Amino acid sequence: MGWLGGNSEIVLPTVKYVVKISHKGLLFGSYSDYQKELSDKVLDLRDRVKLTFNAIAEQLILAGYRSPRGFDLGPESVFSIYKKRKIRDLRLNAAPKLELKIIEIEEL
Repeated sequence: MGWLGGNSEIVLPTVKYVVKISHKGLLFGSYSDYQKELSDKVLDLRDRVKLTFNAIAEQLILAGYRSPRGFDLGPESVFSIYKKRKIRDLRLNAAPKLELKIIEIEEL
């Protein structure tokens, strides 16, 4: 950037700074394809269709779904899947945190 006008004999100071950017979305363990599909189904049935966790468990069992570890799905496990996915989505969609760590002004 050059000098845009005024007294050209004035020397501008140099400003150096360090910005720390952190984001919790960088610390995610990825879902397997099956976990993603199952949690998408649970979110859809709960948020869009407005089913209870018991009704969601029954529908998923009828459709042949099981827990990611191969167990039967109950209302408690469906709630757990729903809750953990909501927490994960909030973390991944959160705004990054910006911090100005070091500021140095050098007069020339």
